[in-house]
Amino acid sequence: MDKQKENKELLEDKAHVENLFSKQALANYEANQHAMPADYFEQFETQILNKTAIGNNVKRLGFKFPKWGQLAIAASFFTVVALTYIRIETNRQKNEMVTNITIQDIATTEIEAYVKDNEAIAEIDWQTEINKEGSNLEALNAHLIKDSNNSQ
Repeated sequence: MDKQKENKELLEDKAHVENLFSKQALANYEANQHAMPADYFEQFETQILNKTAIGNNVKRLGFKFPKWGQLAIAASFFTVVALTYIRIETNRQKNEMVTNITIQDIATTEIEAYVKDNEAIAEIDWQTEINKEGSNLEALNAHLIKDSNNSQ
């Protein structure tokens, strides 16, 4: 008996599926899908407004900030802008500030490193060079004095 009941249910299900997917049923379904109400374009604007909740008093994002919440958001935004401006100004003032450095402020190791990197200049016998230039200047000075005496 159970087998007959199962067969009967199976036949009923088969008939139901054939009714759902028959050519007539599919044609009716297609016709219903492509059918458009007569006043579709006249009602389109109100349907869109209702769906987007602009025409209704519905909360837009699912929540609404209370008045103090809006003020808190505005205050935090203003604070961020003000702090950013202050930081930019202080950095600009630090960059513009001229610092005077004396030789006592420079570490001895830095001076030694500079001298070591510039040894070619340090190896010049400065006193001999100064004496040569001094003798050249004395000869030039003597020549100018001699010329000035002749012109008188």
